[in-house]
Amino acid sequence: MAEQNYGKYSLNSNLFQVTTGIFEPGTADSFCEKPDDPEKTAFGKAELSYYRGESFEAAEAFKKLSQSDNQETAAGSTLGTVLALLACDSAEEVIGIYKTIKGINDLLQDSGFSFKLTTQVFLLYFNIMIHNFGEITFPAVGLESFNVPEPLKPMAFYVYAHYLLESGDIGRAIGMAEGALLFMKKPCPISEIYLCLIISRGYMLRKLWDKAEYYFRLAWSIAEPDGLMMPFAEFRGMLSGMLENCLRYDKPAEYKIISDLSNRYHSGWVKVHNELTGERISDALTAIEFNVANLASQDLSNNEISDLLGISVNSVRAHLRNIFNKLGVSSRKELDTYVF
Repeated sequence: MAEQNYGKYSLNSNLFQVTTGIFEPGTADSFCEKPDDPEKTAFGKAELSYYRGESFEAAEAFKKLSQSDNQETAAGSTLGTVLALLACDSAEEVIGIYKTIKGINDLLQDSGFSFKLTTQVFLLYFNIMIHNFGEITFPAVGLESFNVPEPLKPMAFYVYAHYLLESGDIGRAIGMAEGALLFMKKPCPISEIYLCLIISRGYMLRKLWDKAEYYFRLAWSIAEPDGLMMPFAEFRGMLSGMLENCLRYDKPAEYKIISDLSNRYHSGWVKVHNELTGERISDALTAIEFNVANLASQDLSNNEISDLLGISVNSVRAHLRNIFNKLGVSSRKELDTYVF
């Protein structure tokens, strides 16, 4: 399998080529076309389908590729299958395949550096994404030392920044992600989108709304030319209100697509998260109720929630009454157990 050389280390160019790819926004389709390597083309198109929210198509494509005789393609496709199925609300299948994914670690001992590094970054990404922190350890193959090849470096920085943010180290998370964007030498659209979204989340937690909106809109400007909507669906729970504030009226068609995607994703996410962690994030809430509960758990006032979600204060109060009744709680502090 061909490798790209980047100084001391090299990165296998057939694994997650779109996710770590260097290409200009708006050129993703042509970037995926590799006439001399049909399998590489198929893998790239499966990735692109996922990021465009075509979850069912992506899942089928990844499943097919997971039967490849090439060990690296098969293992990478297994990871891709889990991500796509999560967005299809196929929780039982995700949990079953996840056990296979954990077995990928056994293969790493006999693999080259590039495959080992790429796979570990994406295993970390998956566990951080579903908040399965019991399966996360650092450093992973030099991740903390930043001694990684250029195409993988932005995604590795995002994964670690996300981990820091969820661990409560908001300042370092923002600083790492902003630094990664600042020193990025070439365009890596997927990584840039995720970096911008995690920064936006960090500034929301600090209630710096203008900065949070700036990075959200920056992420959208990178994603829109290729129709990359799935990252926004993944982040909707963490960016409660920002999606509504920035896209509901300016981009109503895209907003509806992302909302529908996030509903499926959220449903699958809750089932998988609860099964793997033993926690009890609620699946009883509607998407809007989950957004309200998430914001309320962050000590936002009804007026702030109203402004962010574009709904009236009375609607916020009504949603909170329904949320409290469904969850059997009586205060905002108790919501932390059921949201993230």
